Amino acid sequence: MRRHLYLALAGALLVGVSGSVPAVAHPPEGEEFHTHEHTSPGGNSQNMHHKANVPISSSEFQSDLAFWGRYAFAGNYNGFRILDISSPSSPVVIKDVWCPGQQGDISVWNDLIVLSVDQVMFGEACGSGAAVGPAVLDQSSWEGIRVFSLSEVLSTPTDADGFTRLQPLTNIELDCGSHTHTLNPVGGDRLVIYNSSYSLRSGPRCGPENAASQGYDPVHGKIGVVELSISDPTDHTVTYDVLDPATPLWNLISGPGFNPMRACHDIQVHTGLDLAAAACASEGQVWDISDPLDPVLVWRTDQPQVEFYHSALFSPDGDTVIFGDEIVTSATCDDGSGAGQLWFHRRTDGALLASHQTPRSQTGPEGPTYCSAHLFNNIPTKKGNVLVASWYSAGTAVVDYTDPSNPREVGFFDPVDTDTERTSTWAAYWYNGFIYTNDGTARVGADRSYSRGMDVFLLSDNLRAGSGKKLPYLNPQVQ
Repeated sequence: MRRHLYLALAGALLVGVSGSVPAVAHPPEGEEFHTHEHTSPGGNSQNMHHKANVPISSSEFQSDLAFWGRYAFAGNYNGFRILDISSPSSPVVIKDVWCPGQQGDISVWNDLIVLSVDQVMFGEACGSGAAVGPAVLDQSSWEGIRVFSLSEVLSTPTDADGFTRLQPLTNIELDCGSHTHTLNPVGGDRLVIYNSSYSLRSGPRCGPENAASQGYDPVHGKIGVVELSISDPTDHTVTYDVLDPATPLWNLISGPGFNPMRACHDIQVHTGLDLAAAACASEGQVWDISDPLDPVLVWRTDQPQVEFYHSALFSPDGDTVIFGDEIVTSATCDDGSGAGQLWFHRRTDGALLASHQTPRSQTGPEGPTYCSAHLFNNIPTKKGNVLVASWYSAGTAVVDYTDPSNPREVGFFDPVDTDTERTSTWAAYWYNGFIYTNDGTARVGADRSYSRGMDVFLLSDNLRAGSGKKLPYLNPQVQ
């Protein structure tokens, strides 16, 4: 999920702190991508150069990233940060917005900042606090999407503690809240938002406890479709698109408070193809979104090794669809189960082409560390298809899938795993010549201190550098 299921459910916290980076040599002029052998945690490939680190400012999970012009937007469970990345080697935090609520999935469109809240709150306002006890099921409680004004955030004074406090332009209540969302800019003054959420945990309009009295499906079984006015986001409508009845229930996890569910996690929109690739927990799906308000199933896949269909991506040429599996029941990505990989499919019919697991074993001082593919996007090149992916304890991986039947890792940054340092890389994306990552959380010794935050890398191979691509913005779930 963009929130790590295994950690959230097990209650574990991974480690990630700012640490020294081994010296690396620049490859000779003209060197192209090649496989970098590495079998133990720690270190980086010669073509992956660490340029900057911005430690986090609060002891909360760090989550997804979005980009608009010279700004990077880093979501977290405390709200979000805005960083000026005009000089990628020296990013500067210019705003740290305080508005708590899991999980901080974030997107940006012009002046609008969209933030997901997948946690039942006592009310919709920032500072309402997380609901507890019977209030979690109370109809007056709230969860959903918050929409902020970028210009208002930038003009609001910062408090003495370093945080900026203001209220959203609007709050959009959604059944089961908002775990992740995807913007679909359909033109004019309209913005369509596909909202993914679960009934894994119960809420006011979510789960089996009061489903009959409230008239909703106890396993959820739908995505939210929000149509929003860009000029006046208070003008919005919410409808729900019911998932295909054949979509199976997902219930790998059992225990108090965990419900069976039928839902999607992450949705990748390809505006040029009018298609969406949806990672829907128990299966991967491709939808026709030529009518953006009414997605239609085109094909589905369910590989037996996949534990949780988490994320999705189209190749730059549109020929391949990649689904990411987030491990749920295992501890590490090299246990032989085949879980936690990237899965490559032919876009036209869903035929499986290959899967890919990081070749770098992840075993720390306390035993196997949590290692799983998570979030990823394409690196534009002139020579082939390449993506960059976050891989939790395995850090950041660059994968060449020009031949989608034979994907291979061609670069990595894997922070050293010791008693005092561990990574938990949540998001990794290419944007305008650099790779930006957000490190989820960390445990450092008994004090459970946190620090890693956002890292910036330069990938030096000519395969990437030859593209000359410049983007005005990037919401990674939109191609």
